[in-house]
Order: sequence, then structure tokens, then C-alpha cells
Amino acid sequence: MPPDARFCGVCGHDDTSDPALIPTERFAPRSTSFARPASPPLPPMRLLPGTMLSVYRIESVIGEGGMGVVYRARDEARGRAVALKCLHTNLAGDAEIRRRFAREAKVLRGQSHPNIVAVYDFVEHEYLLAIVMEVVEGPSLAQHIAKWRGRVPFAEILVVFQGVLEAVAEGHRHGVIHRDLKPDNILLSGGGGEALRPKVVDFGIAKILEGTTYTMTGALLGTCSYMSPEQVQRPHAADPRSDIYSLGITLYQVVTGQVPFAGTNHFAIMMAHVNEAPRPPSELRPDIPPLLERLILDCLAKDPAGRPASCDAFRARLDEALATFVSQRPPPDPSSLPPVLKRTSGEEMVLVPGGPFLMGKGRRTVEIDAFYMDRAPVTNQEFLTFVEVTGYRPTDQGTARFLCHLRSGKIPRGQEDHPVVYVSWIDARAYAMWAGKRLPTEAEWEKAARGTDGRKYPWGRSEPGLKKANFGRKDGATVRVGTYPEGASPYGILDLAGNVWEWCEDHDEPSFYEDGPSHNPRNERKGEKALLVMRGGSYMYGPRSLRTYARTSFEAEVRFAGGGFRCVLSVG
Repeated sequence: MPPDARFCGVCGHDDTSDPALIPTERFAPRSTSFARPASPPLPPMRLLPGTMLSVYRIESVIGEGGMGVVYRARDEARGRAVALKCLHTNLAGDAEIRRRFAREAKVLRGQSHPNIVAVYDFVEHEYLLAIVMEVVEGPSLAQHIAKWRGRVPFAEILVVFQGVLEAVAEGHRHGVIHRDLKPDNILLSGGGGEALRPKVVDFGIAKILEGTTYTMTGALLGTCSYMSPEQVQRPHAADPRSDIYSLGITLYQVVTGQVPFAGTNHFAIMMAHVNEAPRPPSELRPDIPPLLERLILDCLAKDPAGRPASCDAFRARLDEALATFVSQRPPPDPSSLPPVLKRTSGEEMVLVPGGPFLMGKGRRTVEIDAFYMDRAPVTNQEFLTFVEVTGYRPTDQGTARFLCHLRSGKIPRGQEDHPVVYVSWIDARAYAMWAGKRLPTEAEWEKAARGTDGRKYPWGRSEPGLKKANFGRKDGATVRVGTYPEGASPYGILDLAGNVWEWCEDHDEPSFYEDGPSHNPRNERKGEKALLVMRGGSYMYGPRSLRTYARTSFEAEVRFAGGGFRCVLSVG
């Protein structure tokens, strides 16, 4: 559009006639093409940074969906950041939507709850409708599920759903049915060591749009996956139990990473809600508590009478199902934790304090709870004691290589304190369980090696040398643990570089490592090929393998001359 043009190229409106919409920048259509009202939605009108809507100055785009565009803006009257959800122009031009918008605005603005996104104001113009809301600095629940690759920890699930159920219950007490509950409409703040705080957004929006041409377009494809059977059959028949069904679908997805009914065909998805039984969640996540699975399936009952009668009833059953994941004790005072634990069996464990560190080559910030780590890898003598006491013998196909460096089951003289090798991930886990410990997560291992300053090697940034680590010796062998005290990590942990690769708990997925959760990440989800992470390099590998962010992975049954492990212990 020419810079001196008077009329908008999309809607034909004289955009010089309203002082509230003139300002620093004009409206910028996203596309110069346009369609008739009965056609699919017009491309959303984009507001350029600096545009003023009443007292709200547009700063940037937060996101975009089938309903409209959400902008970050500055409330010049109150000096605060706000979010503006501007409905698409084809929706804002619908007379029925505008009538409902004005009616629902009074209800939405009257809601106040810590788990509901606050609605501050509404902007209504000839061709624009916008809702002014609080800004939530955090991801949506959908993004959080993606970070965890569908394996959100049960303790987090409990915290998030407690808040969500409180929010929805508050809406129901005021006669407001959400009608469009799904992970995209649940925002999360907190994290990074703080408890997650959910906030539900878009209360009442679905009611504004219900029955309009909007519901006949592709805009509701995501919503179809969460729609109750009665909403499919009788759209105006939604009641609080319809929200409970949608929350049941959401809980199914948080637990398993999938929705029970998926696809690209609207009608097929909706008919599945009416006619098909969902796949039991335990088939997708075997460790799900039975009471939680029963709750999810009851929420997905086709007959509303078979579902929990209210959000309060839902909450009571959720609390019971996940009671074992609630910490009964407050977190320990860091100053009260001893820096070193000396076990009765003789080994030492070193405290790695909780807090943030820089993880990966990209140095993203990750928060880790405090834990104790073995000062040195598990030795031949320690592992052989476990075998003798328990009679442990692996049963997988690689058993011929189990401890094959020993001679007739005996440790070669002088190698009692060398790190044990020829042990698989399965063997290492078995030892850890016997010792009352566990394998470290990949994030825990890296923090123990890297500290909080993002160092390149456990000892700092200087390149490896003969006094730092056992490495680069293809024809060499392991050495006694603790041989290189100058190579200790910031916490005084030894041999985190060289000697042997060390098994971690995580399944390998590079994208999870690079962009997984920011608090206690742990990848339990197997990829197409189940590989487990190892860290630290070994005597056979070169200096690049000693970097604190170097990593490799092998199948769980692999045993080799340069592979060992160490254990950790949770605090509290």
C-alpha cells in the first residue's frame, strides 16, 4: 500500500479517521490478498510495533492461532506490560460475535483467581476486538509436554493439575464453563527451582464463538481433540462435566505425550469421542499408578454421569492417586548438609549444591536440585563385592563380555582400585539399587563436572595434560581411581574426565539435551533405537572427549573395556 494511502488495503476502512489508531505506525496487512466473508479466515491483520490502541502501545507478537494474534504491549496509563489478544478480522466483523463479546466481557473481567489469567480490559473498534490480559512469562503446558517428550514427572503433573482444577472450579462456581480446555490454554510460570504455577486462559472465549462460522473452519482442529461427546452431538449442551472430559484428555496427554483420539479429519476425531474407547494410558506409560489410570478413564466416560461429578471430586481422586509423589518433608537447608558423606563401606560421596548451571555446548541455563555423587567411579573391588554378595548374573545376550577383564572371576593384582569395566547400563543400575543409590541423570553428571562457571573441562579451561587425566592411549589401560587429583571438578570430584566413560540414567536424544526441561531434566523416553548416555571420555579417546559437554551413547546391554560408572544419592 502506498505510504500516503488513506484507506486500508484489506478492509477499505478510512484509517485516518480515528486518532486512537493513527500513531506512530499504520496497520500492516499480513497479505495483500483478501477473501469473501464465507471463505476461510482472512490473514490476520498485523499491528506494527509502536501502534497505539487506546492506551496500549504494541511492542511485539507473542503468538498466533486460529482465533487471532496475541501481542505484547505496554499499558501507558498504568506503566505495565500486558498481552493483547486481537481476534482475526473475519471474526471481529461478525455481528453475533461482537454482541457476545460485549456480554461476556463483563463476566470475564469480574473473574479473579491466582490460577486464571487476569483480564484487564477490552478494546472494541469498528473492525477490531481485543482482550487485554496479564502477561504470563512462561511456556504453555503443550510446550512443557513437548520438552519432556511426553514423560512429565508425576510430581509436576500433580502440582500443575491441582492449580488447573482450582481455576476451573472457580469458573464453575460463577457459572462459567470454559468449553475449550487444552494444553495450549494452560500457561506455566515458575520453574527453574520454583514450583510450577499454572494459569488458565481464554475462559468464555469458546462461548463467544460457539455456533458461528468460525467453528466450521480449520481453526478448531486442535480443539476437536479435546471435545466432549455431548459437545459433538449437542454443542449447546456443555456443562461442567464437559470441562472435566476435556481435562481428562489433557491429563491423558500430559501422562503419555499423546491424545487418545488424533488425526487430521475433524469428523473422524469427533466421532471417535462419541464411539471409540481410548487406549489405556498404561500401554503408553507402564509406570502410571493404577489409580491415576482409573481416574483418567473415568474422566473420559462417554456418559457424563460416569465422570467425576465436579472439579473438587476430580482433585480428591488425583491427590489420592499421586499421594506417593508428594514430599512430606520441607527441602533441607543447604547449610545443614555435610559437604562429604562417608559411607560405612568406605567410599566417599561429595555434595553438589542445588542451583543453576550452564548446560551443553549452547550453554542453556538448567536448574538442578542438590545431590551427592561418588567421589570416584565404582571400582573392581566394590563391584565384585556386589556380585559375591548378591549372586548377580546378567541374562541378556551380551553376558559373555560381563567382567571379562577378570581372570576366573578374580581381580588382577594391583587393579582392585581401578574402575570396573565391561559393565552394561543394566549392570550399573543393578549395583546402584543394591547400594541404595542410583545412576546420575545426564544433567547431574554435567553439573558435577562443570560447576556454575560453564568451564570447558572439570579443572577449568586449560587444555588437558599428563597431570589432568588418563586419555589418548589406544593401547593403554585404566589406572587407579584418583590418580589425577589436579583434574578434580569444582566440587572435588575425581576422574570426571578420562579413564572410563560413565553411564547416565538418560536415554539419548540430542534435542532433549539441547532443549529439554530447565529443571531436573531426565529423558526416560526411548527413541527409535534405545541408546543410553555415557559421559566423560576414557583412556582410549582423545582430548575432545574430556570436555564437560562431550557425550556418547550405547545400547543398554553393551559392555566394553572403557565403560564404567559411578552413583549418586538424592538429598532429602
